[in-house]
Amino acid sequence: METDILDGTGLKLQLSPDQMSLLAQYTPVTQRRVLDAGQLREAIEALGYGELFVSQDALEQLLQRCAVSPAAFTLQIGERRDATLALQLSDDMMSATLSIQPAFGGRRITREEVEQALSRAGVVCGILYDEIEAAVQAGQASKLVIAQGTAPLPGEDSQFISLIPEMATQMPQLSDDDTADYRNLGDIVSVSLGDPLLRRTHPTTGVPGVNLLGVELPTSDGVDIPFAENLTGIACDLTDCDLLVAAISGYPVIVPHGVIVEPVFKLKRVDLSTGNLHFKGSLEISGDVCEGMEVTATEDITVGGVVEAARVKAGGNIMIQGGVIGHGKAVQPGTMVSRQEMAQLEAGGGVTVQFAENAAISAGGDIVIRELAMQSELTSGGSILVGETGGRKGHIIGGVCRAVSLVHAVVIGSHAGVPTVIEVGVDPALNRKLETVQENLAEKQRQLDELTKTLAYVKENPGSMEAGLLNLKQRIYTKCQGELAELTGEKKRLQKRLEINAQARVEVERDAFLGAQIRIGSSTLLVEEDLTNPTFTLGEQGIAY
Repeated sequence: METDILDGTGLKLQLSPDQMSLLAQYTPVTQRRVLDAGQLREAIEALGYGELFVSQDALEQLLQRCAVSPAAFTLQIGERRDATLALQLSDDMMSATLSIQPAFGGRRITREEVEQALSRAGVVCGILYDEIEAAVQAGQASKLVIAQGTAPLPGEDSQFISLIPEMATQMPQLSDDDTADYRNLGDIVSVSLGDPLLRRTHPTTGVPGVNLLGVELPTSDGVDIPFAENLTGIACDLTDCDLLVAAISGYPVIVPHGVIVEPVFKLKRVDLSTGNLHFKGSLEISGDVCEGMEVTATEDITVGGVVEAARVKAGGNIMIQGGVIGHGKAVQPGTMVSRQEMAQLEAGGGVTVQFAENAAISAGGDIVIRELAMQSELTSGGSILVGETGGRKGHIIGGVCRAVSLVHAVVIGSHAGVPTVIEVGVDPALNRKLETVQENLAEKQRQLDELTKTLAYVKENPGSMEAGLLNLKQRIYTKCQGELAELTGEKKRLQKRLEINAQARVEVERDAFLGAQIRIGSSTLLVEEDLTNPTFTLGEQGIAY
């Protein structure tokens, strides 16, 4: 049945006898109506041949021949096509992909055909039946994965799982020389003795894989990784050797294959909101230590800011990034501020500060002051170094400096002639010990004198004291006599040990001003005129420079 579209065009469309081809028959007509390719396609759809494959080239060729041919002709413009499938296997035989060219009025691909293609290719494992069904229903596919091998799964090595959630992302900072500084970690979480810190898991067994052809793919088992050696501050749990617990109170740091506990306490500043601090371990204070506060630690103390008129005492070293500044002024030149108003530092090790003003600093090791020591009392069991060699800053103005071996400064004293005392060659620790022994001796002697008077009075006035109390007083008197003899012996021993250090010296890079006083051992020299770059040592005739 012709459609209205083809009326007056001389064209007729019909299937070939075998129903496989679409033929266009042309018969010349007068006043022929001209078609375009779009109208021709509409006619094909209207006649029910829309499912067939019709090439655009064939339609163009038909229309061109209609325009020029004086005679009738028949031309094939379309055909019935069956769907086709293509199966492709990857080189590693781990995946198979399916492509289906859709049917054009022909036979569609069936699921059985796809499965037969897989079987012919030797695929026996990892077939994805749902994907095949979906492709067959859709009637087309482009490189769709329809079979997937199983990759081998290697065993997992021992894992180290932090049991401190806050610590999960924490890592030590790297310093300039690429060494890990485990003390500089920002906010640190505290743990107590026995707290669980880290769990080690056992390695897992690997799972072999299999490719599409059913060939097993080998794998490897996980490695049993032990805890790192030399971990500090931790112990294995008594009932679980894969669990590390804290052996001390302090601050945990995750390291490769382990955890350590640092006995360091960190805080921002010390003021009335924190109260005084007494810590067994090291302290790191990022800000200031405010006036009137007291900070003690059995190990090191680091302060990022300034120490005001406070008391800081460490069993180890004291490092202060800023200065140490006490309050109050000297009543008259040369007199020291009272101890309560001064900043007080005491360290078993060394002390390093930027500057010191109205400060009392005592160190078993060296004292290093980068810029200035003013009206301060410095006592060192080693050396006192003020200023950096070759630098412009490094003044000692006023106060007293005592060191066993060396005092080094850029300038000592000032143009104003501020009295400045520098003392070397005697161990200040022994001096302090001797002072304490002498104070104790005086106190014991006073007690003994009082007891002597009391016992003499009772002897002259029998019955004036109850017998039990008299007996106690006599026992105390005997004990006091023994302690006095012991202290006297200690005093003699200390005096012998207070030998002058023959190598002790005072080095001044630039100026030693009038008014400075140098003491080496028991010799004293008053600087009576400004000196340039002197080094004071002890000679046979006393202090020489």
